[in-house]
Amino acid sequence: MNKYVAELVGSSHYRAIADDALKDEDNAAWVMELEPEVRAVWLERIRWIRIADRLAESEMIEGNSGHFQDFCASWRWLSATGRVQPAGTHRVLFESMCNLWFNSCDPTSHLSLKAWERYLLALDRYTQKDMVFETMEEFEVMMRALAASFFQVLPFLSTTTWQIVGAFGTVDQFYNILRDLREDAEQGICYLPTELLDRFGISRSEILELRAQENPGYRAMMEFLIYEYLPTLRRRAYPFILSPDLHPSWQILREWSMTRYARIERVFRRCGYDYMRFPHVYWREVQRDLVLMMPSRWNATTTYPHGGRLSVLNDRHHKLRKFASMNTELLKVGA
Repeated sequence: MNKYVAELVGSSHYRAIADDALKDEDNAAWVMELEPEVRAVWLERIRWIRIADRLAESEMIEGNSGHFQDFCASWRWLSATGRVQPAGTHRVLFESMCNLWFNSCDPTSHLSLKAWERYLLALDRYTQKDMVFETMEEFEVMMRALAASFFQVLPFLSTTTWQIVGAFGTVDQFYNILRDLREDAEQGICYLPTELLDRFGISRSEILELRAQENPGYRAMMEFLIYEYLPTLRRRAYPFILSPDLHPSWQILREWSMTRYARIERVFRRCGYDYMRFPHVYWREVQRDLVLMMPSRWNATTTYPHGGRLSVLNDRHHKLRKFASMNTELLKVGA
């Protein structure tokens, strides 16, 4: 099965903030190395989450397209009746949910169902262009609402690990916000709360206009987030991070994620915390690491002329193609 996660979970479907193909490989390429039966379950859940996420973003960008609201209405019908609407756009997806959560004796089915409902509510509430968080507490509530529920929807959790995985999801969400600072700003989105920005003398407009790194307080803010704030989130996730009682697939996810988090921090430091430069360096390293960690799957490379050393994939699309087509000098920024 020589495919990529992104091709199987709809990473590039619908018009969203950005194509998520490379993000999903960065987050979940490890899934493709699982045993077929286990892999199929993971891909199914990731696809549910990815489709809902992209529909919500598509609706935000296009205005009143109604795609996400239609999706939520189909879910509410299923939740209320236990039956799938026969003419629904995502009928196959909801049939899978029905079989799993309404016709199953699995003790975690009810927990996963409730987490899915919270996730849809969080997407509806927080996928907004004009969203402003005033306090750090509001910022954390958002991360928990989105990411804790996201992780609790995923498979192979016991009732015990279901309770503790949410804190790890919050850590994951925080790293994603750091990683996407530039991408979000280019869409007029800044998740960093006013309380934090004011503390370091940074205006929201500086973030959105891609000039915050020129403010002396910006570096101090980034160092605070990585060296002071982030450790508090990690400590809350210790029960999961240190848990010996995880399904083998979750053990892999944990290690893969921790490696990804370390890469995000490393690249930010390497770029002097410049969120303008960060994406060029980070996504290049992701491609390199995927080749190194999974050579049997990511084995097509290109050597650029004039000393270029970037490994790229010949048959990928969207974000990968974008990075592969950049000239060598641009990709060597921060090297």
